[in-house]
Amino acid sequence: MRDPISPPPAERRMTLFGRNTAIEVLGDPSIVTYRVHLAHSNRPGPAINEILSLCKQRSIPVKLHDKQALSRISKNGRQDQGVALDIATPHHQQLDAFLKDTEHGLTEAGCELLLLDGITNPQNLGMIIRSLAASKMQGLVLPQRGCARLDPLVYKASAGCIPKARILDCATVEDAIRLLKSAQFKLLGLTGRGHETLSCADTARRKVFLLGNESEGLSDATLKACDHHVVIPMQNDVESLNVAVTAGIIAFRTRG
Repeated sequence: MRDPISPPPAERRMTLFGRNTAIEVLGDPSIVTYRVHLAHSNRPGPAINEILSLCKQRSIPVKLHDKQALSRISKNGRQDQGVALDIATPHHQQLDAFLKDTEHGLTEAGCELLLLDGITNPQNLGMIIRSLAASKMQGLVLPQRGCARLDPLVYKASAGCIPKARILDCATVEDAIRLLKSAQFKLLGLTGRGHETLSCADTARRKVFLLGNESEGLSDATLKACDHHVVIPMQNDVESLNVAVTAGIIAFRTRG
């Protein structure tokens, strides 16, 4: 079977794995799936049969591989269950390309982003992506180094929102900060040591909110690069919020 659609650049597609994940994705016609990869060693059974049936219904190519080759595709041979699939993430791109492509729009209407620094828990990353996708924010900047990678665990935690969210890739948080500062963004770091509230962002047309590691928060170097140190005031001696909850507050806060 020939590919019905040519895959886009790597940053605009991702590979998921697992039988249940494949059945869920293939059952959603709104998710563009380029191909399904199966291991030769898969035995016939209800799950494999359903995957093949869904692929036939949607004219999605199926490619067979030996177990080692499939492990290289899924990047998780222990958990892929002999199944992987390539899906479209049409709103994903490199941060520098996004800033270049939207330069005029940034000037005209402003822009509001989230930047993650050391978010390693897949559940938190997925929930952050879900909030971002449901909000009016223009994108999530996700460094490749130091953060959880996009995988089926993150996909599940995002409730399938990864293809809907604008995710902007960069190598490191330092690279992101450099690019954003060059594009005249105000950097607002969320920290319990902050002395300003979210309202300090209201007058900035280009702004990025920085969220740090689940236990350690933003690194000292990242905090030093921020223009504002922002705190969310809390009552009843509560010291901090989960990072995904914080992301939700930022994404849906009342703008001044």
